[in-house]
Amino acid sequence: MPSRLTGALCPYVDQRWEYVAVKLTPRTTGAPLTGALDPLHLTFRTAEPVHPMRLSRLADTPQSRGLYVLAAHRMEPASPIGGERPRVTYAGRVTARTGPLAEPAAGTPFLTGIGQEFPFPERIVGDHELRRAPADDPFQQVIHEDRLRKVAGIPAWLLTVTDGLALAVATAAWFAVRRTRRPELPAPPVRPPAPAA
Repeated sequence: MPSRLTGALCPYVDQRWEYVAVKLTPRTTGAPLTGALDPLHLTFRTAEPVHPMRLSRLADTPQSRGLYVLAAHRMEPASPIGGERPRVTYAGRVTARTGPLAEPAAGTPFLTGIGQEFPFPERIVGDHELRRAPADDPFQQVIHEDRLRKVAGIPAWLLTVTDGLALAVATAAWFAVRRTRRPELPAPPVRPPAPAA
């Protein structure tokens, strides 16, 4: 075990935590490790809900966490523990009677999704301690995707602006030509003055 990992585990050893180490190996010796990984299901008893994070401070690259919590109420991290501000990605009651969430949600029907970025993992100072949020407000993240419409590879907005400008120029030119090509009307005939009576 690397020496820096030994030091990082000390707080967990001091608190008499149990921990599990998993080593992934390919089915065939010498073959590369590929394919999907089945989820690992670990349970442990704790007085307060907690998500272990201390070991992530040893990472060499920025870290990202997506955490889903099933509880009786909406939950939130007690502090950012050295990362960016945690953001709720989903919050709502689970009402499904069938499917993968039906059984785990029985008795703990509120699902909270929490996302957080750790651009500087070395700043992580502890584990995420979770607490009840002030209110069970539902939240669902909405992602808007803008697409640029094109006609024959040209952005449609550009064609609209170009066509409108061309129409305006053509209309102005038509009026200008029409004004200059008006036929001249002959001068009215001059009548001699009527004889005096």
